[in-house]
Formats: sequence, structure tokens, C-alpha cells
Amino acid sequence: MLLELDKEVELKIVDLALSHIKKVEANPDVVTDGDNFDYWNSCPLSDGTFVDYNIHESNLGMSSDEEDYVNEWHCSAYHVDSPNEERDYHQINTDIEKYIFTYIDGKITYID
Repeated sequence: MLLELDKEVELKIVDLALSHIKKVEANPDVVTDGDNFDYWNSCPLSDGTFVDYNIHESNLGMSSDEEDYVNEWHCSAYHVDSPNEERDYHQINTDIEKYIFTYIDGKITYID
């Protein structure tokens, strides 16, 4: 199922994701608050809920000996289910997502 995002929220996630990608490409060992090559975080929404987003590199940071190899990054956002009678915590719902972009060799391609 497609996650519906306000354009403002989507642009915020794009900005955060590109900042992360550029930081990690400049220094793969940089200290961040997550896994540099499979990074998850949350983006708050105006209604007090939030969505989670993931930025990952196709090889999850593993180097390649292939000639002309470039990192290929992907960014997606996911719905977060609120706590309910069955659980006391928020939970990512990967069945409701939006694939936002790919980033290859400095070029971003948005996914509609």
C-alpha cells in the first residue's frame, strides 16, 4: 500500500537523507546515530504522529572490486502504527511505504 506524504514532509526526508548520504560518502567511518549504510530514523508529522524513513546503500557498505563501481543509495518512508491493545509501543508498518528516490553517483532520481 502506498504511503501518502505531504510534500513538505517528503522534502524534509529528502534533505535529511541526502545530508546523510553525502556525509557517509565523504567518510564511510563517520560516527552517526545509526548504521551508516542502513540508516533508520523518524520524521515527526504535524498531527503528533511520525513516519520512519530508511536510507540504505545497495551493498550495505561492502566495497566492491568491480571496475567503475559506484554506491547506489535508496530512500523510502514507512507508516508507523500507534500503540494499541496488543502492544505498548509504536511499530513500523512496512506494508505501507513510499519509495522516494535512488541516488547513484551524485544523481538523484525521484520515484513517483
